Amino acid sequence: MDNTDSTAYLREVMENLDRLRGNRRLSGLKLEKDIDQAEEAVEYSIRYMVRDNIEYAKSLREKSFEILSKVEALKQASVPKALADDLKLFLKYCKMSIYEFTDRIRDVRRAYRSYLWGMIIFLLLGGTYRIEFAVSAIVLAFPIIILAMGGLRRRETGLMLAYATMPLPMVIFVMMLTYAFYAFNNPEEISFTASAHEVSTEVAYLLVALVSLGSPVGLILLS
Repeated sequence: MDNTDSTAYLREVMENLDRLRGNRRLSGLKLEKDIDQAEEAVEYSIRYMVRDNIEYAKSLREKSFEILSKVEALKQASVPKALADDLKLFLKYCKMSIYEFTDRIRDVRRAYRSYLWGMIIFLLLGGTYRIEFAVSAIVLAFPIIILAMGGLRRRETGLMLAYATMPLPMVIFVMMLTYAFYAFNNPEEISFTASAHEVSTEVAYLLVALVSLGSPVGLILLS
């Protein structure tokens, strides 16, 4: 595979990142660490490139020249907020380049699969534990569906939804596990569960067993 075009574009991005780092107008933003991380990511992408994503490389190059031109053309000492935000977004896309050009995207896909399986277990167990958790499962179903449809596309929105929906299920999984341990040691609770779900005692034991097995699996997948 010929990666010359993408590599050439990315090398220009690195050169412009060097020039941005040396520009004293940006010193007040304290972005030296972010610029270093962005340059390291681009360098990693060049060194371990397996996908020739020319469009992404070209867009990074164009954006780097655009931002550099605006910074060098500044008359005032301070950097306008709009330009600073634009620069921060550009640096973020530079850091994401490793997922566009290398095989690191497999790590992201693996994390999404673990997350989705963990949430599926939560959706299945939530209603069998308590009715209020069934409601929680329904509320969380919408962002989970969005993730299932577009999560593997490496969208930042998908990541934000994943992080936002993780804490509640993890807490509930711990509560489920604690409850299962309590129920197994208290026959009265099994009888109450059987009555609440209108099932036999054997089925109630099965439900508690499913909760005790599914909860730790869900915790592992989400952690």
